[in-house]
Amino acid sequence: MARWIRLGAIEAFDFRAAYSAFAAAQSSRARPILLWGQGDGEYLFALIAPKRIAPGRETRWVSWALAPAIATYRQFGLPAYLDGESICLHGQKVASATIASIGECAVVASAFLRRFPAKCIPTPSAEMEEAFRLRLEAQHGWQFDHSWPSEHEALKYAVA
Repeated sequence: MARWIRLGAIEAFDFRAAYSAFAAAQSSRARPILLWGQGDGEYLFALIAPKRIAPGRETRWVSWALAPAIATYRQFGLPAYLDGESICLHGQKVASATIASIGECAVVASAFLRRFPAKCIPTPSAEMEEAFRLRLEAQHGWQFDHSWPSEHEALKYAVA
């Protein structure tokens, strides 16, 4: 089982502090975590996984973590692709990835657009979350439960 933790509305700077604190609080035996937040014009996400689960080379972490995001965009009919550490649509970079090794964890953070090009209405968070969750589960063989931060995580998160 993996954990899906919603942080709600959050600024990008605060989201970076949050995923850093969550990663630092994990042990090498922890379950993978997907942090989900709503930033200004985007849905922020960070995949936090013990290094024992991630590919051995850091250079492979981006494609390993973002392949489900690319598949999610494609599920919505958008021709997304990965270009280095960026998610692109129609030749335009729409999101960059941040890759970090924090404590025992591999962390890859990025974002989804809240409003897709050529569509007039924003994609609802629940619809995007569900599509992404299903793509992550299919790619990695995980099942997510929705959870709250543990007492230890909440303390580190509050300090950050």
